[in-house]
Amino acid sequence: MKKSIFLLSILIFLSGCSTLYNPATGKSEFIFINSATETAMGQSVSAELLKKQNLSKDSALQGRVRAVGYRIAQVSDRKDIAYQFFVIEDKELNAFTIPGGTVYVNRGLMDILDDDELAYVLAHETGHVAARHIAKKIQANLAYQLILGIAFAAVGDQAGSGAQTISDGANAVFGLVQLSYSRKDEFEADKLGLKYAYQAGFNPRASITALEKLKKNEGPNWKALRYFRTHPYVDERIEKLKAMIPELAGESGKI
Repeated sequence: MKKSIFLLSILIFLSGCSTLYNPATGKSEFIFINSATETAMGQSVSAELLKKQNLSKDSALQGRVRAVGYRIAQVSDRKDIAYQFFVIEDKELNAFTIPGGTVYVNRGLMDILDDDELAYVLAHETGHVAARHIAKKIQANLAYQLILGIAFAAVGDQAGSGAQTISDGANAVFGLVQLSYSRKDEFEADKLGLKYAYQAGFNPRASITALEKLKKNEGPNWKALRYFRTHPYVDERIEKLKAMIPELAGESGKI
């Protein structure tokens, strides 16, 4: 117990314990994982991920996801991190975000979505980042000593944490990222995603066709689709998106 308290105290000291106003959510929130630490975690997670997954070598495909993603990042409410967008050479229909604003999209998903639909997916993932859902999930669930190990990786391993500890911590963070989001977080990311996609010049109605296309491609077993295991409540999300689009039109005066 004493050791855990000591580790937590160091972590809070390193990361910066504070209550901050989040423009994405419109609320003041208690976040002890600051942006520098979140980015350091993301770098460690990315290094471990790319030992197991291959980035697509299709330069046109990578250029496409970067071009759409850059437009989304430009209108994000969160500007204190550098967003990055990559395609993984995997036919499974999936997309996910790791700490620090890096979004990965599987090639299988890229192949079935047009640019407006892709924009919704990237904007939804960016919404998770802007609302700090990932940081909140990590600080609520992950063992503090693993976070500490990753944090030390960014400061030259000053506490003597070994490479294995850092690797274990990165894998633990990635495992946590792959768990499904709460209903509240999903709806919030959809609301932000819809706003970002529209502000970036994409058709917000593509959010509906994107989710419907995902369901259709999985057929009768769509519930087993990995995207919907990590991004659940699909039917509820579709209904809420349908309701949100006219609201967006009301705010803008057109759609």
